[in-house]
Amino acid sequence: MPRRSSGRSGMALILALAAIVLAGGLALHLQARAGALARAEQAELVRERLRVAAAEAAREAMWVLASDEDLRMDHLGEDWALPMEATGEDGVSTMAVVEDAGRFVNWNNLSVSNRATRTPREILLDLMTFCGDFEPVTCVEALQDYVDADGEGGFEAAFTRRLEPPREPPNRPLWAPEELLHSHGFSADRLRSRPKADAGDLFGGDLASSTVLVPAALEAPVPVNVNTAGRDVLMGLTGLQQEAAVRAVLSLRQVQPFSSLGMMFMANPELAAALEGSVGTSSGYFRIRARASLGGQRRSVMAWVRRDAARGDIQVLQWVEGEG
Repeated sequence: MPRRSSGRSGMALILALAAIVLAGGLALHLQARAGALARAEQAELVRERLRVAAAEAAREAMWVLASDEDLRMDHLGEDWALPMEATGEDGVSTMAVVEDAGRFVNWNNLSVSNRATRTPREILLDLMTFCGDFEPVTCVEALQDYVDADGEGGFEAAFTRRLEPPREPPNRPLWAPEELLHSHGFSADRLRSRPKADAGDLFGGDLASSTVLVPAALEAPVPVNVNTAGRDVLMGLTGLQQEAAVRAVLSLRQVQPFSSLGMMFMANPELAAALEGSVGTSSGYFRIRARASLGGQRRSVMAWVRRDAARGDIQVLQWVEGEG
């Protein structure tokens, strides 16, 4: 009998120890789970703080852009064109950059006709050639049929339905750069940035840094701003025979930005015929990129805006938030 009692006592002790171990394990599991939930909640709070901070940085950049004192002229020495950086008392760092769409040639210009000396098609053909693409005709004509409102052309629905996969042309301006890849002839390789070429290379331009997709329904092509556009854009815009004139424009605007086209055309009358109707000295469309960061986390905002030419009022056309 005593031996049986001792056996039962030993079994009870083992069960008690097992229960204690299980309870301890459960407590540790619950503690770890609570810690993980707390960390997840904290990370979500930080993400929300960064989202708000990035949005505020973008709005602050819009305010600076709207406060431009001279709407007749936009150049890269103005307040809106400078990076805007700040660090708050909570440690959140923000940066915002405003880009003038007039620095680039807009792909969506093909969606509308114009009365300029040179058409958007001619400008893009010359720009792509200057950027080392010697077979741009099919690509440009296909994109023009893809985005213009009419159904006339060799690359309209009858053509795109035979592609793999079949698709319908939207017959409207494109809203995102990814849509370019749906147009016949476009590819990621074609749009990839090129290494910086020697300044003397007549075909050394970079298409990736010379073009942009302004997500707006247009009444007329977005003009190129002669005060902010780079050499590649101006070379594509004027034609490949105007290299000396382009150099003169770049030199003159460093001394004094152009406040009117008359100033530029007087200094370079040979450009007047080529550029009339395709250029301006100010801009109506801008892209704002803002970022907020804390520790290893980041949130970003990209906004396309239109600025009223008379009052400077800002209208948001597109607002995209993301990580990183």
